[in-house]
Amino acid sequence: MSMILSLIVGILGLYAFILTLSNIRYLSGLQNTILMESSEELVSVLIPARNEEHTIGPCVRSLLAQNHTNLEILILDDGSDDDTANVVRTLCLEDERVRLIPGKPLKRGWRGKIFAMQQLYEESRGDYLLFTDADTVHNPDSVSYGLSLLKGHNASMLSGYPKQVTRNLGIELLVSAMLFNPTLYVPFRLQERLQIPMFAMAIGQYMFLRRSALVHMEGFSHIKSEICDDVLLARSCVKLREKQLFAPMSEALSCEMFPSIKEAFHGLERSINGVVKRGWLSTILILAIVLVLLLLSFSPLIPLYLAVTGESLMTIVPSLAGTLLFLAAWVINARFFKFSFSSAFLAHITVFSVVLMYLHGLFLVLTGRGFDWKGRKIS
Repeated sequence: MSMILSLIVGILGLYAFILTLSNIRYLSGLQNTILMESSEELVSVLIPARNEEHTIGPCVRSLLAQNHTNLEILILDDGSDDDTANVVRTLCLEDERVRLIPGKPLKRGWRGKIFAMQQLYEESRGDYLLFTDADTVHNPDSVSYGLSLLKGHNASMLSGYPKQVTRNLGIELLVSAMLFNPTLYVPFRLQERLQIPMFAMAIGQYMFLRRSALVHMEGFSHIKSEICDDVLLARSCVKLREKQLFAPMSEALSCEMFPSIKEAFHGLERSINGVVKRGWLSTILILAIVLVLLLLSFSPLIPLYLAVTGESLMTIVPSLAGTLLFLAAWVINARFFKFSFSSAFLAHITVFSVVLMYLHGLFLVLTGRGFDWKGRKIS
């Protein structure tokens, strides 16, 4: 049994390391995309905003400073009870490309943000649509970089991880849970070629689409009640044979998702559970993944335990090698996606937190309590 446990850790570590090297090489190639010298396409930048008075100003001003100037920037005020609308009105006076859209009352059966995105889509005019969050700040080539990738790879949808800004190590440990995808899950090079729905990945902080793709999907109505709209939109794109691309965005924009550890935990548990399909087969698969993640989170203790119990060197070495290879893979990804060394070397704590977030979120789902997000109840 000890040898089997040690071999499992060794195999997982080796898999994570090989997948990471492949992904980093591929993503680095995307990051070196040559920007188009000039482009006349109208890009509609679409921002759903609910109680974002402190973040919407820096976000919009960073978009007004883009190298690609043919923009319309539409901000939908999604029932804010703070000064969001007034801040946007001031921005409208500064630049005619900015427009405020008062949000309609939430329709029955729709999630708040998805309904806001649907309204923005209906109001937009561009052939290219960039959905971004109000807590993002864009570098000057954010739009031109995305447009170059979409065109250069003949894709219909593009997304990717921005640089994540965090206020303390605790928040960074939770947010770095996103490194699960490049370390253990998605083979990005293979995914671009094969376009497999289960590997389609997106993050709502940056989603660049051709309008024709959203027309093909009939807008957002097909995911109107979903919790994790970004990933499910990417999967829908792939299912309809619209090419979806995931690229590094840490040089294009930054985002501060959560101001506190509590909000980070609850926000991420909502996303983790929102992307998981319900059903007996899916539940069994997810529980198996949970067990694997638990094994990985405690893997540094396994070689020590085996040594203390008198196991042979041959039994200890696979678990030790697997632990080190997994940590090396996580650190490589963390540095590539602009996380700190401090959080990177605490990878096993982050993996354990992913398990906790999933299990606590599952408890909220099964008990009918649901999630609270920005003043709305999500059942």
